[in-house]
Amino acid sequence: MIVIPGRIPLAIHPFFWVFAALIGYLNSGNLIGALVWIGIILVSVVVHEYGHALTAIFFKQKAKIQLIALGGVTSYEGPKLKFWQQFLITFNGPLFGFFLFLIATFLLQFDWNDSPTIWKILRITQVANLFWTIINLLPVMPLDGGQLLRIILEASFGVRGYKASLLIGTVISALLSFYFFLIRWFLAGAFFFLFAFQSFDSWRKSRFATRSDRDDENRDLLLKAEGLLQQGDKEGAKKLLKEVEQKAGKGLLAFAAAQYLAFIYKQEGKRDEAYEILLPIKDHLADDTLVFLHELAAERKNDALVMELSAPCYQTAPTQKAALDNARAFARAKQPKPAGGWLQTAWQYGGLDAASLLKEDTFQAIKDDPDFREFTDQLK
Repeated sequence: MIVIPGRIPLAIHPFFWVFAALIGYLNSGNLIGALVWIGIILVSVVVHEYGHALTAIFFKQKAKIQLIALGGVTSYEGPKLKFWQQFLITFNGPLFGFFLFLIATFLLQFDWNDSPTIWKILRITQVANLFWTIINLLPVMPLDGGQLLRIILEASFGVRGYKASLLIGTVISALLSFYFFLIRWFLAGAFFFLFAFQSFDSWRKSRFATRSDRDDENRDLLLKAEGLLQQGDKEGAKKLLKEVEQKAGKGLLAFAAAQYLAFIYKQEGKRDEAYEILLPIKDHLADDTLVFLHELAAERKNDALVMELSAPCYQTAPTQKAALDNARAFARAKQPKPAGGWLQTAWQYGGLDAASLLKEDTFQAIKDDPDFREFTDQLK
């Protein structure tokens, strides 16, 4: 990776060159043409990203640029920005690209007959920047047009506007993907299909988002807590996570903070505290946290919860212990068929004494049930 330090650090990842070379070769069909395209793409993307970065610096932010496979990313941090400032930072990327189109258009007014190479470079620069400016202003995440739509709607309607921008982007991306596939522009169709999937996934996750989830202060606190955890400062992290949980209410950030806290309690051996913090938000847990809750519920013989989580948790983390926990929960609930099925699953891992296991008090009420014996007879 190439890193150019400075007021605005610039990092160029290897896949940027690969992707630029692919575009260049597909458009030119030869090595020299591909090299020309690489140069034009490099200049165009850098100019575009500097539009974002310079505007961010104007608003007292610290900005940095990364050129990645699919283009460029400008990230910045600093004082909290108002929506109109966010809008200008986002809009000035496409605006700088449009200025590059205007410059190329102006230079093409001169007679370049004696230098067809220069004419060709300017022509490609003109067309590429106009095309990319138009595409990039489509109201689709993660394009700048999608960000602009998000800023406008969120400024007008709060978190509901944020969710609406994701849903609008999903629909438009899906329609564009379908159109591009119809006209056999398969690469463009694939990209917009990816954008549609990402937007839909973000919209699905944002259904439980609240206004506090869009608060920069709460997000910064969560990031600081994550940093302290990586440094091994559990007490400092716990303090910040509890603050996030309190401020974020019932939003996604609060759910994330609660899950971090639960795993800290797990490491500290405070399993009751972990159980109490996860139980109320069981419908909002990540897969690995749900597996932990399933384990805690089994310890406390919360059979209803163990049965509810049995299949999804076993799919996430298939273990003999999980299968046994499920078998015992279904047995206590006097459901012989699933109890037998889970017991057979646990037995298949090996190392179990089936005869001793079947003598447990847990299985006595159903041991003679035909649905249970359908499975247990195979364990002998």
